[in-house]
Amino acid sequence: MTAVPSSEIARRYREGITARFEAITATQQAAINAAAQLCYEQIKADRLIHVYGVGGHSYVGSEEFFFRAGGLANISPMFEPSLSLAGGGQKSTMLERVENIGDKIVKAHHLGPDNLLIITSAYGINACSIDAALEAKRRCCRVIGISSAEFAAHTPRDFVARHSSQKNLGEIADVLIDNHIPHGETLLELEGFPQKVGGTCNVLACFCINWLVMETIDLCLKNGVEPPVWKSANMIGGDEHNRRYLEAYTPRIKAL
Repeated sequence: MTAVPSSEIARRYREGITARFEAITATQQAAINAAAQLCYEQIKADRLIHVYGVGGHSYVGSEEFFFRAGGLANISPMFEPSLSLAGGGQKSTMLERVENIGDKIVKAHHLGPDNLLIITSAYGINACSIDAALEAKRRCCRVIGISSAEFAAHTPRDFVARHSSQKNLGEIADVLIDNHIPHGETLLELEGFPQKVGGTCNVLACFCINWLVMETIDLCLKNGVEPPVWKSANMIGGDEHNRRYLEAYTPRIKAL
């Protein structure tokens, strides 16, 4: 079969995403290092790492962290199905703008001074993510944010989706990993069409998430700490490899 050359759209999208990857790796190493250190400390102390992906596509962030090949087994996602797109697209958008939900999710997981919470929020502005971050800090929990500094900076402080505090996630978190999602979230302009296309949030957020996980695992190995890492259950030996982690963490992680 004759190969079909990639289109101009494919080239432009690839180049746009690649430029964002390069911007992340050029600017976020210090933030990744700080975040990996916090994650390493939890692993060394045999504690869980809690993750919270707020509504819409940001929910994917908590799923990317959890129960995946090459991922950390001590991840405890704070899933709230009503915030996911599976619970309804319009409902997800409406609920992520409502205050007094995110804090209840933190309270329900009983986070405290010994805990670490990673919040994945594409834009880092909505009420549900800010409430969770504020409540976690009230409880002296350490917070890592993964969101877009550019998007937050270009969103008016009185925008309808914002928390009443008008804060950005990066102003609350102990560490912010900037995922470099552009303002508007999309990359490409098409001739004769006013709306940009080519989504970026999941691609860029998942890059940051997996980079953080890999740096954490590397830090564990350099310090003589065995990192708990899942193997694909679809590989020979996967179930056997994972069994000890399932036995260790199923009683401790609600989502397992």
